[in-house]
Amino acid sequence: MTLLRPEPMSKIAVLGLKKYRQKIVSILQEMSVVQIEPISKEISTYLSSEKESESHRHISDQLIRIRGLLSAIPVIPIKEKIKFDSVEELDSVLRKLDIDSRVSSLERQKENLLTTIRNTQNNIKLLTEFSFFPEDLSVLHLKSARSFFGRVSSEKYPEFKKKLESNNQDIILYANEGEKVTRFVLVVLPHYPSNALASIINLYSVHMEAVPDLKGKPEKVIQELKHNLEEHESNLGKIENELLEISKDKFSLLKGLEEQLDIENKRLEVIDNLGVTKDTFTLEGWIPKSKLEETKASISHHSIGTMVFVLNTDEIPPTLQSNPKKTRVFESFIRFYSLPSGNEFDPTLVFALVFPVFYGMMFADFGYAVVILLVSRWVIRRVEGGKKNLTIMPKFLRNFGKTILLPTQMVKIAKAITPGCIIAMVLGFCFNLYFGFHLNEYIFGFLNSIGGLHLPADGTIFDPLSTWGLRKLLLISGYIGLGMVSFGFILGIINDINHKNKRHAIGKIGWLLFGWGVVFIGLGLIGHENINPTASITGAVYFALIFGGIGLMFYGEGSRAMMELPSIISHILSFTRLIGIMMASIILADVIDHIFIRTSDNGIIFLIVGTAILVIGHLFNIILGVFEPGIQGARLLYVEFFSKFYHGNGRPFKPFGFKRRYTENQYPKPTPPEPKPHIS
Repeated sequence: MTLLRPEPMSKIAVLGLKKYRQKIVSILQEMSVVQIEPISKEISTYLSSEKESESHRHISDQLIRIRGLLSAIPVIPIKEKIKFDSVEELDSVLRKLDIDSRVSSLERQKENLLTTIRNTQNNIKLLTEFSFFPEDLSVLHLKSARSFFGRVSSEKYPEFKKKLESNNQDIILYANEGEKVTRFVLVVLPHYPSNALASIINLYSVHMEAVPDLKGKPEKVIQELKHNLEEHESNLGKIENELLEISKDKFSLLKGLEEQLDIENKRLEVIDNLGVTKDTFTLEGWIPKSKLEETKASISHHSIGTMVFVLNTDEIPPTLQSNPKKTRVFESFIRFYSLPSGNEFDPTLVFALVFPVFYGMMFADFGYAVVILLVSRWVIRRVEGGKKNLTIMPKFLRNFGKTILLPTQMVKIAKAITPGCIIAMVLGFCFNLYFGFHLNEYIFGFLNSIGGLHLPADGTIFDPLSTWGLRKLLLISGYIGLGMVSFGFILGIINDINHKNKRHAIGKIGWLLFGWGVVFIGLGLIGHENINPTASITGAVYFALIFGGIGLMFYGEGSRAMMELPSIISHILSFTRLIGIMMASIILADVIDHIFIRTSDNGIIFLIVGTAILVIGHLFNIILGVFEPGIQGARLLYVEFFSKFYHGNGRPFKPFGFKRRYTENQYPKPTPPEPKPHIS
């Protein structure tokens, strides 16, 4: 059962001299294998913690400084990593960095120029729109009046004008009527009431803005503004070139400094919260057992006298899922339900083996399976190849898909259903279903003619629509249900024994016996066996399983178990939905094909209608084949299987560490000693 367990964890305590604490924390951060935890209450009473150190504040300030510089210079590719061997070396590099004032000055100039350019562009656009005004703009800048450029719907303009002039004559209006929008220049003299003007503007949905403080006729002003804009853009280009030169010289260094400062900042956060005495420090955390010896070796290699203890604890460890590489895509389905606790079974492997079988069974058609398989592989190739815009799909479908799933989630689903499609292809071939059509008779006839084979002439290997075939499929689904429910109870029993919950384990044994007893009686009735317990030993055994199971359930779980007795039968029979959904898909395809064949012999119009029904109907059935089997397959595992043993609510393993991109590791792993030559 080790494949069904999360990565085994150990809780450790690290105890060492206070002078080595920064080095030890740095090693743990570089290795990224320990999830640091608060000090246990029993020990914390003997220890103290330190307030934020001056070095921590210094590092935080420098990190803000470097990020400010990076935000001001352009990004360029980084070709090499930087290494800082100590905090002292890092601090020395920071002191020698003297580009702050230059970058700050250039950034201020750039911001001022950008503001000026935006204002100039806006003025050019505005004056171009109102260039019909024939006078010098200076005449609009009156001390005792307000001037506006405005726009109103051409349909509303006559009423708008009439309403303005009806109040009194203290306005000057110059308009250029267009087909849809009328633009106008409005001068409001002092005596015109402001509230009346506001009401008229709202009534006719008028958009108005103040006339810019410019002088000259619009056409001449526009030419001057365009000339000024060219100068501003030229100056902006010079500043950006200067910033680019700084970036070429310092960008790699700044990114390395930012990363190293971020690492040091997180490191000091941990150091400031360690438990310390006058001469020693201690920390506690969780580590995968497989990394324990390597961590001990690295700590002892870089420090003297630091000890690592494995603590005995009843705490539930954090969860680090450890599954074979090919099945890790299914871990997201388990996390969607609930992350397993660190001391229970991880059902990812079972899910990875069973879900594709369920998925393939529920749309067992070779044609549908090929289409879904090709689409799945196309999605994987597009997204993992960096082309996340699925341009082959219509825009409305892309937008709809993005509201439901992210591209990475689409990839996970596509990978999860790929093996199910292969199973569906095998079953589709056996069932002789190709978009509902039966093509095996042609394939088998060809093979029989060229190879002298004796394959069935009608192409049927297994007919799911026959009475015999349907009975067999329902029986198979029942056996699958019995197997999955039983396996779930077995895992639950093992879990309870490991957790020393013997009564719960006994209760689950009772459920298992009761379920098997009911199944045996059901099969006996189907097979017309004599199950009378007074006349048949077999019948007596069956009823003994039932009543013995009820007794064990009552002992393990009390009267609550009695109320839930029917649930085990419903859980086993629930797996017959595998066949129900399969039959629904097969019958729907058969109906679509039947309509197409019937309409194809009645003229071109009916042929077109029949073809449309064929394409749309099968497309609809394919869409159902993507979603319904996936939802129902996952539901069978979540409800009927997981409920027997799985609790979840685990907390993820989050090791203290940092993934370096621009700097090199300060504390490389110690080189293992070379084996001594064997002397015979």
